[in-house]
Amino acid sequence: MVDIFAFSPTTVLLCVLAVLAVLWLLTQRPSGLPPGPPLLPIVGNALSMGSDPRITFKKLRQQYGDIFSVYLFNVPLIVLNGYSALRDAIVKNADVFSDRPHTLLNDFIARGKGVVGTSGELWREQRRFTLNTLREFGAGRNIMEDKIHEEISQFLEAFETERGHGFDCIRLVQNAVSNVVCSTMFGKRFEYTDPLFITFLKAMDENFSNIGAAAVLNVLPIVRFLPGDLFKFKKTLKNVDTITSLLLHPMIEEHLQNHDDDNVDDFIHAYIKEMRLRKEKQEDTTLDLENLTRVIADIFVAGTETTSTTIRWTLAYFLHNPDVQEKCFQEIQENIGQSRRPSMKDKTNLPYVEATIMEVLRRADIAPTALPHTVPHDVQFRGYTFPKGANVILMLDSVLQDPDVWGDPDNFRPGRFHDDTGKIIKKEEFIPFSLGRRVCLGESMARMELFLFLTTMIQRFKFVPVDGRMPSLDGIMGLTHSPRPFLMKAIPRV
Repeated sequence: MVDIFAFSPTTVLLCVLAVLAVLWLLTQRPSGLPPGPPLLPIVGNALSMGSDPRITFKKLRQQYGDIFSVYLFNVPLIVLNGYSALRDAIVKNADVFSDRPHTLLNDFIARGKGVVGTSGELWREQRRFTLNTLREFGAGRNIMEDKIHEEISQFLEAFETERGHGFDCIRLVQNAVSNVVCSTMFGKRFEYTDPLFITFLKAMDENFSNIGAAAVLNVLPIVRFLPGDLFKFKKTLKNVDTITSLLLHPMIEEHLQNHDDDNVDDFIHAYIKEMRLRKEKQEDTTLDLENLTRVIADIFVAGTETTSTTIRWTLAYFLHNPDVQEKCFQEIQENIGQSRRPSMKDKTNLPYVEATIMEVLRRADIAPTALPHTVPHDVQFRGYTFPKGANVILMLDSVLQDPDVWGDPDNFRPGRFHDDTGKIIKKEEFIPFSLGRRVCLGESMARMELFLFLTTMIQRFKFVPVDGRMPSLDGIMGLTHSPRPFLMKAIPRV
């Protein structure tokens, strides 16, 4: 045991001053970094973050302005608020604000492949091909619309089996939306009782639920070595392996064996055709089977959770606003009737339905923070220094709920998207899918699904609460902002 009294008072004083100096250094932001709350040694601001970043960051914005920084342990996050700051960064300065940061989870799961978590030329080529293919399937050849209609038929049959009784639609909606992605990617849908489909959905659902806990490893990678699986890291990787080995690899192998360049009606066949074409031309390309596997997984993430969550939020708002639901139904009746199913050609004739979907996307705030961006080198932006590799958080919530833009953002009011003649107003601040080069990969698919699913659902059913019990409009923050479970009745319209 060391006897501190054996040291001279001067030595003890110097040791104390050294410790204080180290602690002081650990609480200082680098020169040029945006301002933010005081830092604690080691943990930074981690203890004061709270479970809902919208609340925490709104308070910090009021104190420090549209651009501020916080530290999660030793990881700096720079938070951008307001449409002007977001546009200036990811649209006007897209060349330096479009990269994704390196994170432990992304490095272990994606391994530098795919489109959501990559940067540079690999990302640009994968994204360009993916967007062009999905756009062609949606607009040019109606492949996607046909697949959505096929799924809607099965989905509505499942609704009808509830026979007007109270039920929670979460599983049915997730099944249907996931099946649309399956049809688009694989060229086939699954029965809702298919064991493989159930296993796949369970693994994907668990990862959506666990991602918040697992994300701790991005700021404290060392905790993955602790005994057990407190932060769901091992379970997350196991689920990724399950999805890949049981579904993605077998589907790709089946397509490779049966590929026909003249019969390209799903994403995998389109990717294989383009991959082989570029190799025949001896072009440098990142299109390969590893990237194909990861891109499919990315599209499931981009195209499943947000769309199914938006449909459920729409139903929750319908229960709270029966007048909005009825007005949507009357517009459908007047322009389509009930003798045929709605199509994308009807969209221009249903401006109130479209405005209602837009208002749900705005008010429900599905992805309030979007996915993080980073910068490839030190960047000067609005008087601050953004250090290389720093996480840049885009607060879409600060735009979608901005009273200076919307007037009464807390109110659910579809009419805000109409002009005096009833036509749709497209405000540039309406950015539920983000903006710039990293705008949501599944946006075109999601918009088509939302319109076709919801229009057909309103046409066929009236949605009412069970025994007057209204769903909470105070959602749950996770990978997305989702509604709490609720019961409703789907009454067939006659």
